[in-house]
Amino acid sequence: MNVSFLPEAETEYMEAVRFYEDQPAKLGALLIHEFERTMALVIEKPEAWRLVHPSGIRRISLSRFPYSVFYRVFSGGIQITAFAHHRRRPGYWLTRVR
Repeated sequence: MNVSFLPEAETEYMEAVRFYEDQPAKLGALLIHEFERTMALVIEKPEAWRLVHPSGIRRISLSRFPYSVFYRVFSGGIQITAFAHHRRRPGYWLTRVR
């Protein structure tokens, strides 16, 4: 199954990776691993996570980091619409819904 990002979501993800990589513990690689593990679950069962918007957007939270992945399922693919921190600007990604 093909996974793609909206450009804004990819920017959010890359900024989070850079932030954690700049921390003393160099957690960027751990964030990447956690994201990949989470997306493997989504690919396996894309309809399993909670629907959070009538447009078909679903949400899955990362286990070790305070982020959620918002995504839509399309025929043959998954589109990530936001990589959102749990406590920053809740609902900002709604402007991306069409």
